[in-house]
Amino acid sequence: MCIIMKHILLAAFIVVCFCFVTSAKLRQVYVIVNMENAPVEILEFRQCHAEKTDHICSQVKYKNRTNKDIEALAITMTYFDAFNDKLNGVRGISTGLLKAQGEDAGHWSICVGEPSLVKTAMAFVSAVRFLKNGEVWKTDVGEVVQAAGNTPELNFLLKTEMLEIEKK
Repeated sequence: MCIIMKHILLAAFIVVCFCFVTSAKLRQVYVIVNMENAPVEILEFRQCHAEKTDHICSQVKYKNRTNKDIEALAITMTYFDAFNDKLNGVRGISTGLLKAQGEDAGHWSICVGEPSLVKTAMAFVSAVRFLKNGEVWKTDVGEVVQAAGNTPELNFLLKTEMLEIEKK
């Protein structure tokens, strides 16, 4: 009787441990890559997702660093899994007027399959269009990868062929 009880307790313990291990969530990290020469600075980047959905919602707060009004801007967000493989990416575009030195925020949703698989996410300003003369500023993706690779969470970018992080 004691041996049977020990086996039952051991089996219950294994099941409990298995459930704990398989249901543990990844510690997610969201990294902002602000380039020094970018006309817009990302102030905040965070994620949210609704239960039972394959989409993740990106929330980005940003500020115009210039003395010029901006009529459009693009923010690229890229998501990686626990193995540093790209899950998906989105180029969120805002066409609302962003006054000189003004702040605003945007929300974008993208399908990543299973939001709980996202381990690391990064965001950077990829393009800006100024209102007055239509001048367009674009980031150098190679410089973004280099800058991102200097952060501990994204140093894998320097070790792989990850230059295609922005959708064209």
